[in-house]
Amino acid sequence: MKKYLLGILLFSIVSCGSSDELDNQTPNTDPPLGKIKTLTLKDEEIANGIASLVQKQDFKFEYNNDQLIKVWDTNGDYTENLSYTNGLLTSVSIVGNTYVMDLSNPYPFTEKRQLIYDNNQRLIKVKNLDSGNYKTFEYPSSDVIIVKYYNENYSGAAFNTEMLKIFLNNHNVTKVERYEEGNLSKLRDVKTYEYDHNINPNYLIDRNRILALPEYAYNIFILQDYSQISRNNVSKEIKYYFGSLPESPKKEFEMVYQYQNNNLPSSIYYQEKVSDATPVDYLRVSAVYGY
Repeated sequence: MKKYLLGILLFSIVSCGSSDELDNQTPNTDPPLGKIKTLTLKDEEIANGIASLVQKQDFKFEYNNDQLIKVWDTNGDYTENLSYTNGLLTSVSIVGNTYVMDLSNPYPFTEKRQLIYDNNQRLIKVKNLDSGNYKTFEYPSSDVIIVKYYNENYSGAAFNTEMLKIFLNNHNVTKVERYEEGNLSKLRDVKTYEYDHNINPNYLIDRNRILALPEYAYNIFILQDYSQISRNNVSKEIKYYFGSLPESPKKEFEMVYQYQNNNLPSSIYYQEKVSDATPVDYLRVSAVYGY
């Protein structure tokens, strides 16, 4: 994870209800769900059970009423500005650094994305205004989202580089299939997910932001996949290479949470699951939230 230093988790309050519903409601004594104000991410290398810090990032959040408008980290590696039109997120601009090999070799990074919706206010296209590349979204049913990625060649013609099929059940992403070149005969990998019963703070925001961001903009803390639009928190993720057959090579990851009394997580750590007790070297990623 230390190769990917652009990353965030963003949350906001959701409140709704008609006046009639409010008149008939009994008083709610539960604490209100809060917006995240700070986020600290840590990458640690674990060697023979001993942790050593590799990277730490502190993020801050700025809102205009209920809408998130800016996210930045105190190291200057990431600044994200968000713009809205008629209540819909229509633009995401990112400026910062990306690290390909190590922490001492930053590469400047900038990208602006435009979000386009259909008449039903469903996100159907996200354009990278700096490169001309884009991705599209299709909704063949209420529990399937198809994402297609396109790049432009030197002549300006677009070609499909890959396709994702996202499967949902009870508001949770249960499986993501990735195909090369949008070809259903070229399955590259499959991810499956299991969940706990507590609320995922990402579910409380406009999910279009998660769908629209470039993958490397939220690579830290396993946000490189679309499970973050789910209602509950991922407890286990399995990535199968070359399909989901039992004999396929795979990696399994587990997430451990600590919760506040409003069922929002106060901290999470994530690591690859190992099958025996033999000391191994691995990378552990954790997050601490301030609301």
